[in-house]
Amino acid sequence: MAKTLTVKQRYFIRTPIGKVFASLTQPRMLRRWFIASAQLSPRKGGNYTFTWHGGYHHSGKVLSYARDRTLSLSWPAFWKSKPLGMTRATFRLKTKDDGTILDLTHSGFRNSRPWIETYGGTCSGWAYFLTNLKSVLKQNKDLRSTYDNI
Repeated sequence: MAKTLTVKQRYFIRTPIGKVFASLTQPRMLRRWFIASAQLSPRKGGNYTFTWHGGYHHSGKVLSYARDRTLSLSWPAFWKSKPLGMTRATFRLKTKDDGTILDLTHSGFRNSRPWIETYGGTCSGWAYFLTNLKSVLKQNKDLRSTYDNI
């Protein structure tokens, strides 16, 4: 079995690359599809803090930043409200036909029960939120509900 686990997901979004990148990096845009509030310093070495509806929040560092191409964030992992360690969430964008390919790679999940459970939740969480990003950008429709338990 692998020493670490990695989430890999790919989405085609029929939206220009600049708008997709802004949705990943601008607090006003992040609130439309992902979180309740955000602070993000868009540069390598910058800090960020994300707060979700319901009050959960975390902070980290911007590990890489190349406008309209790449964003990589340190991402703390928790299990039952206890810190496990740090992971890395990386978004890579490229133009394709009349839209944008968004590749997510979220790496650094170790191979023990708490980490594997966190990995599973991370897989489904990114699918939920990135599908919502597609909906917001293409149809201006936020699919999230206060009844969702995510």
